Amino acid sequence: MGASASSCDVAEVETMRLKLAAVLLGLTMVGCAGRQVLPATNEHRVQAEASLRAAEGAGAGRVPEAAVHLEFARQQIADAERLWVEGEAEAAELRFLQAEADAELALALARAVPLERESRRTAAQAESLRRGLP
Repeated sequence: MGASASSCDVAEVETMRLKLAAVLLGLTMVGCAGRQVLPATNEHRVQAEASLRAAEGAGAGRVPEAAVHLEFARQQIADAERLWVEGEAEAAELRFLQAEADAELALALARAVPLERESRRTAAQAESLRRGLP
């Protein structure tokens, strides 16, 4: 009976080791998955801020159509930073992505709207000249 009791103890110890290993592996995977969110969030933050600076540099604040989206981007960056501090990394990441998109739209509008206005002005001048010629 003594041999049977010790083999049972060995089996129980082995089972406990496997369970412990599984728990530790699970905790390690959860820890690794949680850490991957922050670098991605930081990357999106950097991209959003870079897009915002590019839009500001292109004069988006002076073009009313672009200025609206520039302000949206600023607000979304502020919201994302608040969410990040509160531990809401996924929500922060989405806000940074939204901010980047709005900043890029502001940049595009800052470039396109003045060109469109100039194009209309040139077309009007050409039409005026055409009418003035016999």
